[in-house]
Amino acid sequence: MSISFTYCGVACGVLSIDNKFYIGIDPDLSPKGTLVQFKGFVSEKQTNVNHDKSLLNKVDVWLITHGHQDHLDDVGKNYLKGKTVISPNKKILNELSGLNNFILKWGEEKQFSIDDYLITIKALPAYHASNYIMQKIVGKVNGYQITITRPLQTKIIYFTGDTILYPRLTDFVPKNIDAIFANLGAVKSDSFGGPFTMNLKMLQQLESILQPRKIYPIHIDDYSHYQTTKKEVIAAGYKVLTIGERIDI
Repeated sequence: MSISFTYCGVACGVLSIDNKFYIGIDPDLSPKGTLVQFKGFVSEKQTNVNHDKSLLNKVDVWLITHGHQDHLDDVGKNYLKGKTVISPNKKILNELSGLNNFILKWGEEKQFSIDDYLITIKALPAYHASNYIMQKIVGKVNGYQITITRPLQTKIIYFTGDTILYPRLTDFVPKNIDAIFANLGAVKSDSFGGPFTMNLKMLQQLESILQPRKIYPIHIDDYSHYQTTKKEVIAAGYKVLTIGERIDI
């Protein structure tokens, strides 16, 4: 089984399954310096992206964790046209037409098959704030578990989405994970309901609980409102993917 992941930047990347089936996630593909309006503040993009059109056009299924512009921007939306898209609610993609759009609630699955591969995508809980009030205001966010099987082989990959290490989060995640792609950022740690995404301590706790074979922090310092840094993540012993890097899983 040949599974690879190419990191495009922020929370975006593309899984290749034996170069036959491609799964993309959260296409925020605008360049460094882009200003994004969030509720009550503006954030500037700090890093460039791997805008590899030949790779992005190969994507068969796009996974959208939620509708914030640091996960789905106008550039990224262009790559959704005519593709299968999985998201947590219809509102995110209301203005786009020509999509094969599937809404997955937490715990629901969608399956695809190609040759002797069976690919199961399951929506998992993600809690994009540290208290219930702000979680309701921010809205529903999906993490995704991707299980890829063929005779005598199985790979499990987990994309956390924007979440904190909230009670019960790991109750829904299997323990035999091959790779976790964990969104950090420690966003708005000092605000009401913060942090809105994992900090380094939460990442370490997540790794301790789930004990994956590999864990890759992403979504680290790509916007000016993110508060984790690559330097501290590397110092803690984690591999930080470079933009455009391809890894085997």
